[in-house]
Amino acid sequence: VVTGILLARQINNWNEQRKDNLIEKELLKGLVIDFTEPKSRLKETINLQNTAFSYGKRLLLLYETNRLLEKKDSIAGFVGYGALSWWRAEPVTGTYDAMVSTGNIGLIRNKELRRYLAEFDAELKSGFEDHEYSMDLLYELTAEQSEYTFSFLYDPTRSDLELPVINDSVEKERKINYSINALKNNKRFFGLLSSRLMMEKNRLERQEKMLVFVNKILNVVESELKP
Repeated sequence: VVTGILLARQINNWNEQRKDNLIEKELLKGLVIDFTEPKSRLKETINLQNTAFSYGKRLLLLYETNRLLEKKDSIAGFVGYGALSWWRAEPVTGTYDAMVSTGNIGLIRNKELRRYLAEFDAELKSGFEDHEYSMDLLYELTAEQSEYTFSFLYDPTRSDLELPVINDSVEKERKINYSINALKNNKRFFGLLSSRLMMEKNRLERQEKMLVFVNKILNVVESELKP
């Protein structure tokens, strides 16, 4: 009788373990799906944000060295694609969130993977404050430069930009000089830009750190799924 009970218990434990293993495999597949797309998004966002940060730095340097008018043909790009540019990747964490809420996180036997997932989630959540503050600075920067426009500096051959174009070269030059001088005299704009560049550097470092975690997570998951 005792042998029969032990055997039945052993079979039951084997069945439970087999069921848990199948669930774990499905969870691992879900993690691959969740983290593959964000990996691509993060790479693209980091590249775009590096460009925006570089343009913003160049604009600030021109201001600090009183050389804005020397680079007037580039100012629109430095403002539009630098000072007023904002990028953020939106990671997908549905599988991980579901594992945590249902308690199935314990079915992931690889402790290293569980740690990477927890660290990625913590990094993602702690970055929200940076995102919000950066957006607040962006709104203020946009308001500061709204009294003068750089629309006439854009290439008129761009059909996707429905912006006014000034054909008179003298008038165009006058307006360019006026706008750049107005920008040069706007100390608040460059004060905000300086603060935002520091914040954007922090955001960039966070996103690069998140990409490292994504790569680690995918490497471990793909290793676990190998037959």
